[in-house]
Amino acid sequence: MDKVRVGLVGAGFIARIHMSAYKEISPYVDIVGVCSGRRENAERFAKEYGIPKVFDNYEELCASFDVDVVDVCTPTNLHDEVIICAAKNKKHVMCEKPLTGYFGEDTDKELVGIEVPKSFMYKKVLEKIEKIEKVIKENRVKFMYGENLVYAPSIEKMKRMILASSSPILEIRAECSHSGSHASYAKKWRTSGGGSLMRLGSHPVAVVLHLKHYEGLIKDGKPIRAKAVWGEVGNLTKIDKFLKEEKHYVATSWEDVEDWSVIVIDFEDGTKGIIFSNDISLGGLKNWVQVSLSSGMIYANINPNNMMVAYTPEESIWKEEYIAEKIETKAGWNFPSPDDFWTRGFPQELKDFILAVREDREPISSFDLAKETAKVLYAGYYSSEEGRKIEIE
Repeated sequence: MDKVRVGLVGAGFIARIHMSAYKEISPYVDIVGVCSGRRENAERFAKEYGIPKVFDNYEELCASFDVDVVDVCTPTNLHDEVIICAAKNKKHVMCEKPLTGYFGEDTDKELVGIEVPKSFMYKKVLEKIEKIEKVIKENRVKFMYGENLVYAPSIEKMKRMILASSSPILEIRAECSHSGSHASYAKKWRTSGGGSLMRLGSHPVAVVLHLKHYEGLIKDGKPIRAKAVWGEVGNLTKIDKFLKEEKHYVATSWEDVEDWSVIVIDFEDGTKGIIFSNDISLGGLKNWVQVSLSSGMIYANINPNNMMVAYTPEESIWKEEYIAEKIETKAGWNFPSPDDFWTRGFPQELKDFILAVREDREPISSFDLAKETAKVLYAGYYSSEEGRKIEIE
């Protein structure tokens, strides 16, 4: 196969990250087209990145004979329909995290996250996963789950150390947190499918699952699966003391979604995973993973890390130079990221998928990880409402 031809569905923030990553693997890929909910956005995007064709809609893009791979960069509530359309047109699929969710599409209730039982949501998500998987298998297309942290250099190194140790993983802890999203879609369950657990927790959940899958594969030839989930969520920006403060430094105005969460995963080998995710954490994006082996401990400090340290008394000193994601100020001590996308695995994930298509193999982050992550996330919501562990189906 010559260069793999990619069509992007979506022209927002994540599509821009993907375009930056595609530049790193240009010998293997051509970006041949783009579409967006608003054509003018797609046209602007195409002009900026030199993309030759703008499609009217994702159906037209998926049907095009000029496209080999559909890169789904839409909000999560649109993932299902784009994935299914692409697969039915025999196109391979790259889909951003999380795979899918429940968005209240079968109810007229406005506050979905409050008014719809999480047990019902969990059931509906299982049905969606089954439907998507069926279409992918029937049409024999490849699916890559866009979990970039699986490809982070620190996680790759962690896996090599786990292999070298020959020791069992007893516990994994991981976190993805920051000071909150100001995007309107993130405030409502109907457009986001959940709060901090869904939007942020999907990253560390996938990494923890991936590491246990990896451990099982290298030792017994099969992944170690999640068996049960206990979860707790909260709305800490709605407590009285917070509301009485005159100035807030974290995002507010969450409608029916949580801003804080923690889940505990029971694995089938008796070990544990603990995942933290919240929208109340100042000081920039936090991505870290801690693995406790029987013979050692490994800590991957992805964001922030002290590869670089900088100080300035005035925020204006660094002007428009990017320092790090989600920091509230450039003043004081900070941890500049020399190459944030590489540190977090974006070019590596897209290279793996493009080569998987060229070499006719499965990508490292596949549908298997996507579906287990979605199950764990919604089992966490189900558990938080029921006050008990939920067995993974």
